[in-house]
Amino acid sequence: MRAVRDDYRAWRNLGPGGLPANPVGWACATLLRPFGRDGTVAAADGASDLDLPVRRGERPAVAPHPIPHRQVALDAEPATVRVLERHLSSFADDSSFRTARSRFERRGDALFLTDISAAPPWIRQAGGELAHVHAGQGSLHVVADPGDAEVIVSRGWGERHPLAGRRMLGLPYSYVFLYAPRDGEDLSTVLAVVDRVVRRASAGGQ
Repeated sequence: MRAVRDDYRAWRNLGPGGLPANPVGWACATLLRPFGRDGTVAAADGASDLDLPVRRGERPAVAPHPIPHRQVALDAEPATVRVLERHLSSFADDSSFRTARSRFERRGDALFLTDISAAPPWIRQAGGELAHVHAGQGSLHVVADPGDAEVIVSRGWGERHPLAGRRMLGLPYSYVFLYAPRDGEDLSTVLAVVDRVVRRASAGGQ
């Protein structure tokens, strides 16, 4: 029982995201754990021209619970989180984009493509959602071009959601978790990845 109690507390400490923050939500997250896959395994990245440096250092530890999908160390500074949030919301100045509650997190704002009729398939599958920032931590989820997702993962900037590609949840296979920036150099790269996600989505994947 102690192990169960400790796991529940660890899950609650991850903060809100996707499931009710109560024993029912924890039970759902626990039942989904066996369906999770290792999101750090990438295929060959030759199908993308995304040019990213290799991220310095080790990947941060990520919680074993698939929902909410969060790292458990190395949160970004509050000022960095605000930069990320402002960067995403700035795209909504263009009518091609809008901000609304995240379909996946079910709380907090996400950036959406307004008209998905000509969007690439991974964006249509996401209902137009492109990206959201996890408040208080500075990590993000983005719906990347599938080829770009391989580069992001292989260069160490993030990992796929453990349930990405599972039809029962509707998560695109290229639903990627970007680690929270540790410094200005990291922030520049993460912002560049976000910009790439937006360009690929709005250009129909071309």
